[in-house]
Amino acid sequence: MDIRGLRYFVQVARAGSVSRASVILNVAQPALSRQLMKLEEELGVSLFVRHGRGVRLTRAGSSLLEHANAVLRQVDQISELVRAPETSFAGHVVLGVPPAAGLIIAPVVVEILRERWPHASLHVREGISSSLEEWLLDRRLDLAILYNPPPLDGIVLTPILHERMVAAGPMTESQMSARTINWRDLSGLPLILPSLPHSNRRLIEQAAIQRGARLDVVFEVDSVTMTKAMIKRGLGWTILAHAAVAGEAERGELQVRVIDRPPLISTVSIGIPMETQSTPLAHELFDVVRGVIVERVAAGAWYGAKVVDDYVR
Repeated sequence: MDIRGLRYFVQVARAGSVSRASVILNVAQPALSRQLMKLEEELGVSLFVRHGRGVRLTRAGSSLLEHANAVLRQVDQISELVRAPETSFAGHVVLGVPPAAGLIIAPVVVEILRERWPHASLHVREGISSSLEEWLLDRRLDLAILYNPPPLDGIVLTPILHERMVAAGPMTESQMSARTINWRDLSGLPLILPSLPHSNRRLIEQAAIQRGARLDVVFEVDSVTMTKAMIKRGLGWTILAHAAVAGEAERGELQVRVIDRPPLISTVSIGIPMETQSTPLAHELFDVVRGVIVERVAAGAWYGAKVVDDYVR
């Protein structure tokens, strides 16, 4: 298997046709077909299903495409880093962010990247923590912000901040005066929670078992935005980090009650593959992301959060 063969494979996958890919690559179609057959023979699997309009990926082909893109991205980074001035960083990095955290830090990170590293490019991918964990393990991300991640094979996890979790519900006169809620009362609420293995659901379920609380989950919804829309319609309550609902609470769209006796604490960590953390651009991105998180907390933009002591500067 060589880099040229991977590039040919990726281009055919994108074009959906050997003939179209041959035009784009300026490579004769028979030569391109031979390269694909050689790759399939080396791997011992079929990568494409041929049909009258072109080709489509098999399951094995889809898996190879993900890894091939990562490999080719790293190869391209090598040449860009070598050609770049010594005082600059070049290449391409992929940052994964959860929805709420992404809104708080991603615009600032991109702004700093553009100013400091004009030769580098950043791809920001949004997803729930369980998806981000999977993408990190598959090396589709160079760095990710994760909520309450479990140990991940080959991934270095650095806790950055803690934040208190809250119960968020519809605006009803009888409950608006309360500022806190205990686990006994939480057990009596109809809850809208993400499905397992979502990181928030894992944290909530483990805490409920430890407190002897039985939660009434009426709906499972993996989207924070959709969950908040359902709460506004009076369909139930949810449990989220304070920052995720601070804006709606300030506008009077939702009521928020801090979980107490005992509190429920969420931990936000930065995850980075072991082999990636030593690359200059990824290392710089780690420092920038960490610095932006610390600054956003200090400025009050990350509501209800406290930076892990080791990273207070």
